Amino acid sequence: MKPGKLFALVIVAAVLVALALWTQHRQLAAPPADIGRKLLPALALESIARVEISRSGPSITLVRGDAGWTVTNLFGYPADLSKLQTALLALADLKIGEVARGVNIDTNATLLDLQDAAGKPLATLRLGAAPDMSMGGGNRFPPRPPQGRHVAVAGNPQVYLVKEGLEAFDGEPRTWANSQLLAVPSADIQTLELVGSTGATVCLSRDSGSLQMQGISTNEEFDASKAYDVESAFSYLNFTGVADPKLDAAQTGLSSPRTYRIKLKNGDCYTARIGAAAVSGDRYLRLEATLAAPGTNATAVTEHAARKAELEQKFANWTYLVAASTATHMTYTREDLIKPKTIDTNSTASAEAPAAP
Repeated sequence: MKPGKLFALVIVAAVLVALALWTQHRQLAAPPADIGRKLLPALALESIARVEISRSGPSITLVRGDAGWTVTNLFGYPADLSKLQTALLALADLKIGEVARGVNIDTNATLLDLQDAAGKPLATLRLGAAPDMSMGGGNRFPPRPPQGRHVAVAGNPQVYLVKEGLEAFDGEPRTWANSQLLAVPSADIQTLELVGSTGATVCLSRDSGSLQMQGISTNEEFDASKAYDVESAFSYLNFTGVADPKLDAAQTGLSSPRTYRIKLKNGDCYTARIGAAAVSGDRYLRLEATLAAPGTNATAVTEHAARKAELEQKFANWTYLVAASTATHMTYTREDLIKPKTIDTNSTASAEAPAAP
């Protein structure tokens, strides 16, 4: 081949490569028509009656029934309605931020299935992992991707990037319920009782300042280092799980429980009965509440009735699991809370020393 002809072919090839690269760059730079469009434009939130979240391990199922939304994995325990509504609103408002070419989210994806009351699918999504924020950076190419999540809709092979992280759908079953049982400020406690399984009782009361143990002999003293543990047990009382309602008192150890009981300055009383350890190591627990009479004020009577109903819904029909460390603070014995009285050796020595002549 003549050198001139070869040179011409090289020039043509270079032009074609440059044209291909320029075309690809224009395709990447030009925003597709999908960007900014709602991912689920036809989703009707009021029609959703079942939410199934599947990934490795058992699926999480939330169901709307006559009693409202419940968590099937927690034996029908009420769902945290505020969290669920926020999560579903986020889904309904999802907008496509980027068309993710060449992204595969099938491996370890979270499958999210929204159904109506008849079990008909309303929307099915695959949620991938958040983008790798370690790639790119600064002025390098490709640029650092925005935060968000890769999502695909059933029936559409295209993967999109949305700006929302949708972290709510990554939790375990108990994260879909309000796990807080009580939040009683320790300073509000007037008296506290710890009752062992044999009936041995330890009493603490507050005259002024901190709680003090009753019935201490002259050679004993209250171990103040454990006072905070005891009086703050109800300050942030949260469950780690809900026990199977089919378990009886013998199986949960609640046939001969330890008891932790407090009376508040306003007259309200709360009682926890602590049973045996579950396989997980957490302890079974039942709660009771007796509220002080509200008086005759109409507003106070209404608020009292609402609080009573709320507590009965939480306590009457449910046995909970709480962390072993939490249960320990409610099951201290007298031996745990007292120690030999410290003798001031300097004072003793001074008292016994003979007077100077």
